[in-house]
Amino acid sequence: MIRALSSEWLRFRSRRIVRWLMLIAVIGVALVATIAGSVSHPPTEAQLALAQRRYEKNLAACIEQGAPGSEIPAGSSVDDVCRQRLSAADFVANDGLRLDELDEYVVGAAFIVVLIGLVIGASMVGASWQSGTITTILTWEPRRIRWFLARSMVIAVGAALVAAVLLAILAVALAFATSLRGITATSSSWLSDTLWTILRIAAATGGIAVIGGAVAMMGRHTAAALGAVFVYVAVLESIVRGFRPAMGRFLLGDNLTTVVTAHTLDVQQGVTRYLLTPQRGAVVIGVYVVALVGIALALLRARDVN
Repeated sequence: MIRALSSEWLRFRSRRIVRWLMLIAVIGVALVATIAGSVSHPPTEAQLALAQRRYEKNLAACIEQGAPGSEIPAGSSVDDVCRQRLSAADFVANDGLRLDELDEYVVGAAFIVVLIGLVIGASMVGASWQSGTITTILTWEPRRIRWFLARSMVIAVGAALVAAVLLAILAVALAFATSLRGITATSSSWLSDTLWTILRIAAATGGIAVIGGAVAMMGRHTAAALGAVFVYVAVLESIVRGFRPAMGRFLLGDNLTTVVTAHTLDVQQGVTRYLLTPQRGAVVIGVYVVALVGIALALLRARDVN
């Protein structure tokens, strides 16, 4: 298994599509950061002074009321909780870049990153069928299940790493633009929030990449896999939501949204109402991954590779 993983990782690193997608994404990040910085305007001294006064007033009220709506952790005080909850940046009347919204900017790029992961996963498997190299692979590694599991693991890890790197570059670029043209006053949790957002989206991207690889194994073609996933998410899931609203809690798109945004979705459709939590979303995505990989393995064992 170690040999198979090593070989598949080498194959992943040598894929030109991975390098090209990363290069295009980095260029896009540079453009986004440049445009965002150019249209952002730092707050004036008067705005900062007014924001500081409002912050101090609200902080005093929060402390006086005992941090309403919040639990006081052991070893912390009401003052600590209020200072963590409030930031002077919250009271700045300015629409420029804000460091405390960096994690939201990262979430805004999640769709593109997940799509890149899907393309990487589908191409890693589909290209082997299209080029005919899969016959060589299976000759070298006759145990088909072990080979495909190794490739799926590499796809998951590789796509997650690509997503994490791209999102980290985006976060650094936007943080730099914010330091020049935006609002940097923020709570102490902005960095941990941003890192957690990057890790969460990277993990989701790894799962979607494996789904792309599994569908490409079924269809023996990269384009077929991408088309099938698009039709399922954009068309079939929309039909299901319209005719069977209660089934929405099991749909890939909705659960992926909860994981990416880390927000619980309160869905109300007619008389049907349900909650989608990020934890449940992660479980549903995992079920999709396991089910599709299992189907792909069954078809791989049953098919002639010639």
